Amino acid sequence: MVVADSSALIPLAWVGRLDLISTTFDTIRTTEDVHDEVLTEGQRGTAALDEFLADVPVRETPARAEEVASMEGLAVADASVILVAENTGESLLANDKGLIEVARSHGVDCWWVTTLLLDRTKNGEVTAEEVTDILYDLVNEGMNLQPRVYTQVEKRLRELG
Repeated sequence: MVVADSSALIPLAWVGRLDLISTTFDTIRTTEDVHDEVLTEGQRGTAALDEFLADVPVRETPARAEEVASMEGLAVADASVILVAENTGESLLANDKGLIEVARSHGVDCWWVTTLLLDRTKNGEVTAEEVTDILYDLVNEGMNLQPRVYTQVEKRLRELG
């Protein structure tokens, strides 16, 4: 079970690989704020996200989201996914360092997009070569990934390949 943030959903939509989420997690959720954030007419990936989210339960933004956002220096959408994950005991899928740091301080188990890619490789769902191509596409399309992390993931992919 996972609560998905826009920082993971958008880049995976850009490269046509939202399927990696649904093959990894039995239950996927998001919040109203994230749903509204990713379904912006005219932006890349909106059609794919609309189709993907049609089967994803959208949780109401928790009442405390504004308060937590203000206290933690986050957007309300980010606070909403942290609170839902915290309240349900589900993991959080994101690609935002600040969001993940705050989520972890709330005791939430977090997955980066790179964690998802490595998990799919380890479980034999995709090859290391395919994930290397996906990783390249994600970065090429604009997903934020520190060079140090990129090289660590590539090294791990070589070990798994």
